[in-house]
Amino acid sequence: MLEHRSSHRRHVTPLLAWVLALVVVAIAVGLALVSFLLRTPYQGYPGEEVIVSIAPRTPSASVFGTLESKGVLRDWRLGMVALKVFHQGKTLKAGEYRFAGPRTPEQVVLSIVAGDVVTYRITVPEGFTADEVFTLFSSQSFSTPRDYQALFQRPDELDGVPKDAPTLEGFLFPDTYIVTRSMGAREILGAMTRQFARRLPDGFEQKARAQGMTLLQATTLASLVEKETAVTAERPIVAAVYRNRLRKGMLLQCDPTTIYALKRLGVWRGSLARSELAVDEPYNTYVNPGLPPGPICNPGLASLRAAIAPADVSFLYFVAAGDGSHSFSADYEDQQRNAARYRQTRRAAQAADR
Repeated sequence: MLEHRSSHRRHVTPLLAWVLALVVVAIAVGLALVSFLLRTPYQGYPGEEVIVSIAPRTPSASVFGTLESKGVLRDWRLGMVALKVFHQGKTLKAGEYRFAGPRTPEQVVLSIVAGDVVTYRITVPEGFTADEVFTLFSSQSFSTPRDYQALFQRPDELDGVPKDAPTLEGFLFPDTYIVTRSMGAREILGAMTRQFARRLPDGFEQKARAQGMTLLQATTLASLVEKETAVTAERPIVAAVYRNRLRKGMLLQCDPTTIYALKRLGVWRGSLARSELAVDEPYNTYVNPGLPPGPICNPGLASLRAAIAPADVSFLYFVAAGDGSHSFSADYEDQQRNAARYRQTRRAAQAADR
């Protein structure tokens, strides 16, 4: 009996050894195959590129499953292995990713771990109102108008805005911004208000104070200048006109402020009627003395500089000349003659168009 059992063990031992050897070979082949696949570029999507969006707090397995379904990974498990082997302890960052051409799983995971998200350049023109800024970003799916409007009335929550500012109007600096899909309204607007503070002309607040204005008032004046003329050389002259009128206690009678008031009331129709100059609204400088409560747009550097360095002129009036520039005058009679000349030029142009 003992001899039979010993013989059985001698038969089992070689068989077990063969099985173990096969397992070892299979593991080695499997590891070699995985290693090969981890370093083999793959593209399973048509076209030159594919965009993949990863929402915050998405589990890794779900992220890699999406990448497999989009044709970025051959198999979602390769992404899991690449994360464990090459980026142990790292996390996948949310955002929008662009994959162009064949990539290895290692390269795919590296992009997401590094947060190499797609960026967009958005240019905000000088003179845009806050509403126009919000429309510009939201129309390209960077947050929603409601999110922007909620922050518009809470300027104290963002850096770079004067404490007495009634809204964010005037402090969303016109510039080109690099944004990503993961950025919310607060982050985008915060970048704009910080840029306003950084880009203010040297000594702006000190020079404004020396001229009897706060930072808010100087920015408000700059916004009026921005809306009144697109001719850079005229901006210091327009600023001087308004400064002269303020010193004399005259109404500013700035058309763009009335337009802004009508927009605030939701009754702007695209053209300014004489009867609307009497609209009862705080931003209407035809009925309210002094500067409006805050800016009426977001001024650029040239208008900001003009607000604290107005031209040394005695002009109190200006009117469009018909070619994009303005005619300036120091007395009302000259202003009337300039206005009549403009009306005549406009009628002649309209007749020529018929």
